[in-house]
Amino acid sequence: AVVSTQSTGDLKADIVLDMATLTGAQGISTGVHHGALLTNNAQWESSALAAGLTSGDMLFPIIFAPELHFSEFKSSMADMKNSVASRTNAQSSCAGLFIGSHLFQDWFTPSPIVWLHIDMAYPVHTGERATGWGPALLLTLFGSFSKSALLSSLGPVLPASQAFKRAKHDD
Repeated sequence: AVVSTQSTGDLKADIVLDMATLTGAQGISTGVHHGALLTNNAQWESSALAAGLTSGDMLFPIIFAPELHFSEFKSSMADMKNSVASRTNAQSSCAGLFIGSHLFQDWFTPSPIVWLHIDMAYPVHTGERATGWGPALLLTLFGSFSKSALLSSLGPVLPASQAFKRAKHDD
């Protein structure tokens, strides 16, 4: 996953979604059929879960508690390390927070930017074969931004502020 402050600054993004196959801990957290969802926005969490049910690329929310997990990245040599101190402390959540830390200057100040992290390590394969998990989820989640009647009809109900931005964007 490549996420940078360019996504939010230079590109003026309102929503950033990253999908990655970060850790085997995702499979322990949510199993082989559900991707793990971590987000800073409860409304978009609901929309993503609904899109997962509609598309069949199901998600399950994992713990978003930066105040409890960010200390896992402390390092005596660097700003932070990309490895948790304790493998028993919500490892999938910590991995997602590591990515998100490159977007936000301060976790404890509410952000106008919606961020969704999807860890899809297990549902994207069965044995040595790919399952195709993911594209249907994205098309469903963001379908309402499309001019396609079919995709628009699949999309979940968006938070009011995003629906307004969509209508403004369509003009």
